[in-house]
Amino acid sequence: MTAIDGRNRRRWTTAIFAFVGVTAVGFQMRGALLPSLRDTFTVSPTLLGFVATAGTLGFMLAVLATGMIAGRIDVTRILFGSVAVVSVAIFAMGLAPIFPIYLATLFVRGVATGPFRALDRAVLSHLYPDSRARIFNLYALVWAVGAALGPLVVTGSLALGDWRYAYLALGCLLAPVAVLVYRLDAPSAVGTERVLTVEELRAVLRKPAISGMVATLVLSGGVEGSLFTWLPYFAASYLHIDDANLVLTTFLIAYVPARLFYSIVVERFRYSLDLVVVLAILGVPILWMLVTRVSGSGVFLVAFCLGFVVSGIFPTLSAFGVEAAPEYSGPVNALSTAASYTGIAVVPPVVGFLAERSDIQQALRLLPVLLLVFIVLAVVTRLRLDDAVSATVSES
Repeated sequence: MTAIDGRNRRRWTTAIFAFVGVTAVGFQMRGALLPSLRDTFTVSPTLLGFVATAGTLGFMLAVLATGMIAGRIDVTRILFGSVAVVSVAIFAMGLAPIFPIYLATLFVRGVATGPFRALDRAVLSHLYPDSRARIFNLYALVWAVGAALGPLVVTGSLALGDWRYAYLALGCLLAPVAVLVYRLDAPSAVGTERVLTVEELRAVLRKPAISGMVATLVLSGGVEGSLFTWLPYFAASYLHIDDANLVLTTFLIAYVPARLFYSIVVERFRYSLDLVVVLAILGVPILWMLVTRVSGSGVFLVAFCLGFVVSGIFPTLSAFGVEAAPEYSGPVNALSTAASYTGIAVVPPVVGFLAERSDIQQALRLLPVLLLVFIVLAVVTRLRLDDAVSATVSES
């Protein structure tokens, strides 16, 4: 890579990480805002659960649509448009007078975010072809830093007198990111990205690594998304913790050192999926303890431990999938993101539905069950990989 290419690579990395970090703040504001949204708009837990769905449904569809055609679009133009529309939508969310308008603007924001998130890791995959697992975990680390700040931004806005200030501040932060993206040259490496035909998509999905990645990410996305959405509500309603947002902040702060740690150790595993299985096994008893056993200050320690464990699952699985089909990194990135956000869109409303008919603690007991199913699917995927390698050796 030339000096010019190297400089362009650094600028693209900065722009991608900046957008991901800022939007992560907004993503993790949603759970912290549920009590305020409930009080402002007078809505039930079931309707509050649709905050997660509204923010992810359009996003998921936009990610899939963009990722499938990643090889034949103007990357710079698409990413700039994505940042610009997201900024406007965030301002609109802060000004929403009624709950349906809030959900509608949240949906628009998700749709606008989708193209950027469909392409960002594909760009990084081509810019860092020899260290995908590491750069994906660093990408996830930046997301974690922004996510950990989300509940604190809400707390600060409430201290100033209105939760809407959080969205106004967030919209302002995205403006320089849009300027940076607008001034960038399209990364030449993305020109090698292939466009999937329907038949090729079916062939890619038949790969054990890809089908296993998609199935497991739906479940892990459901678990993480439910914690993102309902953990402050659980802490305030069931545990009666006054600073409930700090429980979510503690959970997310653990993502920062954890993802830095995983970015180093992941390359020591023969299959990065092995690391994922270990993390999920550790996560089951910790998650069960969080939703059934702890109270008082102990919830902060358990939340931190759980965040440290589950934070390594999504980025490692994403890199695992891309490694299986690097020539289709854009579509595979879209599949991994869409799979995770499918879980985020579906499971939190289910938790809200269960919470309204029993209580939030009983509803959250669904999550350890989902994590157990996740482990079964991950192990099956690992065994299928071994069978595929054995079959290849036998044929040779």
